[in-house]
Amino acid sequence: MKTIWFCGDNEDLLTSIAEVVGEELINREQYVELIAHNEVREILGRGLKDTSEDKSTFADRLGFLGNLLHRNKVFALVVSKNISLKDRKIVKETYRNYIQVNLGNKDELTDISLNKMDEPKFNAKKVIEYLIKQNIIPEAGQGTDVYSKDEEEEIRRRLEELGYV
Repeated sequence: MKTIWFCGDNEDLLTSIAEVVGEELINREQYVELIAHNEVREILGRGLKDTSEDKSTFADRLGFLGNLLHRNKVFALVVSKNISLKDRKIVKETYRNYIQVNLGNKDELTDISLNKMDEPKFNAKKVIEYLIKQNIIPEAGQGTDVYSKDEEEEIRRRLEELGYV
C-alpha cells in the first residue's frame, strides 16, 4: 500500500480526483482512506498556528497518518494544498512509501503530473495506470484466487453431495 499525496492549489478538484481514485481502488478490493486537508485541519492542526514551523509540523502529521495507514494495508489518499516543497520533501524522505500527484505545477517530487483542465475521471485514470505500471495494484480482473482449482473442485463436489448444486 502507498500514501498518495495529491498536491495543488485547487483542493476541491484534488478531492474529486482522489475520490474517483479511491472508488477504483475499492473496486479492486483495496482498502482506502481519504484524508482531505480541510477536513482534518481541526484535528491534526490542534495547537498549531499559521507559522512556517507549525505548517511543517502539520505536514509531518499528515505524512505520519499516511504512513500509519499504509503500514496497515490501507491506501492513504492525502489531499492538501499549500504544503511547501521543503516540507513535502521531508515527509517523502521520512515516510518513503509515498507517491506525489501534482495538479498543474510539477516539481522535483512529482511522480504523476495531472492537468487542471482534464476531467477528474481522466486524471484518476492516469493515477490508476501509474499504480498498475509500478505493480502496486493488479490490472482489473486480476485479483488473487481465493481457492486453488483443486480446492474449488472439492468444494463443488461436497456441495453436490449435499444437494446444493
